[in-house]
Amino acid sequence: MKANTLLATILAYLVGTVSAQASNMRTPDPLDLSATPTSPFHPGPQHPPKTYTPNQSLAPLVSTLQPAVVNISVEQKVRQEMMPMTDFFSPFFGSQGPQSQMPQYRVKTGQGSGFLVSEDGYLLTNNHVVANADKVTVKLSDDREFEGIVVGTDSRIDIALVKIEAKSPFPYVAPGSSTEMKVGDWVVAIGNPFGLSHTVTAGIVSAKGRVIGAGPYDDFIQTDASINPGNSGGPLFNLEGEVIGINTAINAAGQGIGFAVPMDMVTPFLEDLKTTGEIARGWLGVSLQTLDEDLAAGLKLKVTSGVLLAEVHPGEPGEQAGLLSGDVISAIDGHPVSRAKDLIRHIGKSRTGTAVRLSLLRQGKSKTLNVKLGKRPAEKSLTRARIDSRSTSPGPGQSPLLKKLGLSVRGTQGGGVQITAVALNSLAAGKLRKNDRIIEVNGIRTPQVNALVNALHRRSKHIVMVISRDGRRLYIALPRP
Repeated sequence: MKANTLLATILAYLVGTVSAQASNMRTPDPLDLSATPTSPFHPGPQHPPKTYTPNQSLAPLVSTLQPAVVNISVEQKVRQEMMPMTDFFSPFFGSQGPQSQMPQYRVKTGQGSGFLVSEDGYLLTNNHVVANADKVTVKLSDDREFEGIVVGTDSRIDIALVKIEAKSPFPYVAPGSSTEMKVGDWVVAIGNPFGLSHTVTAGIVSAKGRVIGAGPYDDFIQTDASINPGNSGGPLFNLEGEVIGINTAINAAGQGIGFAVPMDMVTPFLEDLKTTGEIARGWLGVSLQTLDEDLAAGLKLKVTSGVLLAEVHPGEPGEQAGLLSGDVISAIDGHPVSRAKDLIRHIGKSRTGTAVRLSLLRQGKSKTLNVKLGKRPAEKSLTRARIDSRSTSPGPGQSPLLKKLGLSVRGTQGGGVQITAVALNSLAAGKLRKNDRIIEVNGIRTPQVNALVNALHRRSKHIVMVISRDGRRLYIALPRP
């Protein structure tokens, strides 16, 4: 009898507990979009519910963010390649057949993704999604469609800003810090892969700072969250619902390898895109090389890492601030730089007019310079030092030391000595190339072959050459035979 009473008491307690939990689960959260069925979303910044915990489910996060993610369809009118039908029609219509009277066109279509970044309808996507498009259509998660206007683009990091208009404010998502993300952090991607609207995938940050050959500011986030064609331009979120990257590239040879543009490369320049249509990115006006042990020894430097200024372009911000060829930059704004890529990325995140502090080594002495950055020119108009490459008659161009280095050379009209051949497995192989032009050796100008030979025979542990290659000035260090 007592056992039955005890059992009944336990069952009553459990039923009451479950009912209370069910009641709690039915309590609407003011930020939970599912609790407001009369509206698919609320305008303004999108944040996950306060009760959201990612270790249980990503559903509350996803339902909150999806209204700000858009599908993008583009149309481009392209000229249709026509078959040569003139010969067939010429007996009937003369030399001008009907196919050649007027060019034919077809409409080329494409798809991508994007995400709203403000309530007045600005959204980000990839430049390659909307480039050269004649019509851009933006579709929201509630199936509303808008015509998009491309406001600004930057092909260097493959981003574009698009504008849509409506009478009511749009939902949007907030940018996060890609710099603070760590390898192993969880991320969520939402996009339009293969036309499958608002597909959600999850994964981790697989790596940071990836260089994939996309441009001067390669600094991609690598993720194993599935990124497929159509995801381009879509957001990569952290678990707080902030955008930390813009999905932009996939590795066709491997699965689970996708890349995103870090949001910290984009956020500082949104106003530039809105107001001028382009990014006013910082510019030093120098040519850079990563310092290695051979160069350091040849230049008699105590340091073996840093960024060597191979050339300082006349009239550019670097020269105006007092930078000189041969300076070695060790830090920018207190951040150490060991590779040329480090310095390029830091400058690339800075806007035109920003003042940066450079720590450098000049002739063995530490020095600090403040440089006000200029505006980086378009890639096609970048100023490069050009040296006349017309050559004279070959001449002998050989000496025992040149042979030991593996070099054949000849003089040139423009001043300097041109390399005509580099022997395989020689000391110069892999460092010097055919058609390189030697301008200096160990600080001595070498306008003719004789001057080069004399400079090479001066005693020194290393041979440091200043050369011109494809219009760029470079330092090359060779061990002395």
